Amino acid sequence: MKAFHENRTYHSTFPFTVIMSNDIDFLAHWHNDLEIVYVFEGSIRMGINSETRILKAGDMAICSSGDIHYYDSKDSSSKIMMVIFNPSLIGFPGGWPLNVRLTSPFMEKRIATREEEVRINNRLSLILQELMDEYNQKLEYHEQVIIGLLHEWSGLILRHVPLDKINPQKDKRRITNMKIMQGVLEYLDVNYMHPITLADAARQANMSLFYFSRFFKSLSGMSYIAYLSNIRVNQAEQLLLTTDKSILDIALECGFTNIRTFNRVFKQIKQRTPSELR
Repeated sequence: MKAFHENRTYHSTFPFTVIMSNDIDFLAHWHNDLEIVYVFEGSIRMGINSETRILKAGDMAICSSGDIHYYDSKDSSSKIMMVIFNPSLIGFPGGWPLNVRLTSPFMEKRIATREEEVRINNRLSLILQELMDEYNQKLEYHEQVIIGLLHEWSGLILRHVPLDKINPQKDKRRITNMKIMQGVLEYLDVNYMHPITLADAARQANMSLFYFSRFFKSLSGMSYIAYLSNIRVNQAEQLLLTTDKSILDIALECGFTNIRTFNRVFKQIKQRTPSELR
């Protein structure tokens, strides 16, 4: 998948999917589609925009349209469900939510004190289970049922989860920073095969080296060098698995200047050498 702006493709014309994943690692990226994350087992580190949490069993996260988010399972093990869909299914083709944003994208499981709160929490969890069942079973009219469940989920979130009204003036800096980061991620994905430095990326963002370095890590969860290395290694992995190109040619094609550095960085990220993979 693209590391920056992910234009999702679905297995059918119905823009909805449910993915079960174990120990997922995924670089910072963004898309217009909504992404609901529910942790079944274990724990996982997840970042959404400038917030980071260690999510545990029963916790949920909501990636609204345009949110930059990543998954990090380096020091943990988890089983999670991701419900991903185009917001046009619930009447928001331009992105959800409209004119408001969630005060926090993370909904951590806690002991509810009010009966109404318990009911809402249980219903939100049950909706996710029902969405997975409908997606997997594909019974007659399942698409209509899925749309109905998504509308209910959206309504319950907007009614019961703390929201902030978007003030275009007050929110200007946050929106600007998001657009800058989206542009940087796109720049890296297009140019990873070239010798692009931290200074190059900082110029792209129109920031000083010091400020850009902190800014980038706060949104991606890793340093600029680590992020660029991951893009290059992920691309190299695909070429190793799907082509007959030599390891040296793949290394050079993916932006590494020599085979020694390529082998070292590849093993550091993938826990095995390129030759072991092939």
